[in-house]
Amino acid sequence: MSTPSRKVVITAFGDLSTLSVVKSTIPDPPKDHVQVRTFYSGFSGTDINMRLGRYPMQKKAPFTPGYSLVGKVLKNGPGCSQFRLGDIVACLTVYDAQSDYANLPQRYLIPVPDGTDLQQATALIADWSTAYGLAINTGRVSSGQKVFVHGISGAVGYATMVLCQSRGAEVYGTCSEKNFAAIKKLGATPFAYTDKNWIQSLQSLGGADLVFDPLGFESWDESYSILSPTGHLLGYGGNLATLTGQAERSVLWPTIKLLARNLSFCWKKTTFFYITRDSTSFRPDLEKMFEMQRKGEITVPIKAVFDMENIKTAHESWSKATGLGSFLVKVSDP
Repeated sequence: MSTPSRKVVITAFGDLSTLSVVKSTIPDPPKDHVQVRTFYSGFSGTDINMRLGRYPMQKKAPFTPGYSLVGKVLKNGPGCSQFRLGDIVACLTVYDAQSDYANLPQRYLIPVPDGTDLQQATALIADWSTAYGLAINTGRVSSGQKVFVHGISGAVGYATMVLCQSRGAEVYGTCSEKNFAAIKKLGATPFAYTDKNWIQSLQSLGGADLVFDPLGFESWDESYSILSPTGHLLGYGGNLATLTGQAERSVLWPTIKLLARNLSFCWKKTTFFYITRDSTSFRPDLEKMFEMQRKGEITVPIKAVFDMENIKTAHESWSKATGLGSFLVKVSDP
């Protein structure tokens, strides 16, 4: 039996004209799948890159975007009994979250504990899980380290800052000057990315122990230059061209170049990070952060929430909005 549903569709790769919200239907969930009514979908630079056709190994258009969601279980497909109807669940979907309903593999659904703020929970799934994987699992940040975070006022950048500070690190980073005051109030030291003063400043301090860089290309070279003699660069994303309006470029050569430096006789190193729901650490890390949010140990700032019908405004606002934290798309009322 099919159910009427609205969904966002990227009809082709390109500008905002390729975005539309359409009426469709969704079939009952197949074997080992659960149908979820979406409350909130995450929204990030991934959405922009997918619309432009720049996301690594992405689907061909047309498709429905939405990398993560929080919603309510509506139907269990054959072979599914883990969740009751009405249970609130989270999922790193990769696609299809910007839709009234989604049929999702049961094995990727994670219960959202009672008392968890649902907007904050949505941001935890991709934005904060990425930061946790970067800072805690891969970077292994520790007390007394100097850490540099590009995009420190953004979703992943903010989360990385908070998690590093929670381990006793001293945090520096780049962001828009309109967010300097807010970042200083939180105890970090902000720099403007464009004037490059951050390079000399960090070098004069002896370099950073960890640098988190989602920009790629020339930025990875600059970030490598501010590492301490034993520093660790963690690259993820590749958003420089998207943010600056440059033509699409491949990150393959910049990636190979930095990995080749790992083979040289020095203590600096580079690691490239990619979040995946198949990681053995993904579920326990997210469950841990749900509990931290529920107990008030972390607060997840939400920069803006856009109704799904206003998806073009979300895309327009991604690199322009003032404030700290994550963007969300509201699909339906909880």
